[in-house]
Amino acid sequence: MERYQALHPEVEFDVTWKPFLLYPTLRKGDKRALYEKIMSPEKLRLFTSRLQTAGARYGISFSVTGTTGPSQPAHRLVALALQNRGPTVQSAVLDALFQGHFEHGEDIANESWLMHVGRTAGKLDDAAMRAALRGPEADNALEEEVRSAAVGGVEAVPCVTVQNRFRVGGYQETDIFEGLFDKIRRENR
Repeated sequence: MERYQALHPEVEFDVTWKPFLLYPTLRKGDKRALYEKIMSPEKLRLFTSRLQTAGARYGISFSVTGTTGPSQPAHRLVALALQNRGPTVQSAVLDALFQGHFEHGEDIANESWLMHVGRTAGKLDDAAMRAALRGPEADNALEEEVRSAAVGGVEAVPCVTVQNRFRVGGYQETDIFEGLFDKIRRENR
């Protein structure tokens, strides 16, 4: 989007992130052990290599180490960031979550780390974060968003919906998005 906007400064993007649970019943555990449980050693080697190659093009150094677990607490934090601070802060919180979890092995379900991310990337209030991370209201809202995504046909992440009309699923190269943005820009002339 940044590259496209640099070429077409008249184009504006409003980004809102929505939750999707890949593994809703995932329990906390070692990330590498999880991968070893679901993939053969050869598939894990190929997966890791493909991940590293794809990430390197964008300055991302993916790691398959650290702890993983249920992502619901992180989704609650992301929803709070949107509700209290808007989409720009929501994106900043997500960037910090992605970097911490996927590059540095941070535990996506660890409340103290999530609160640190909320404070530093989102400038969120501790009391509001505790309420969002622990409160049943946040769970109900999250479950409704996830149901809505499933009803809308979302089956995996990433899944990008543009203007509520176009869906781009999976890891796509930038030219796919640029072509879609060009199509929309032409339609709106």
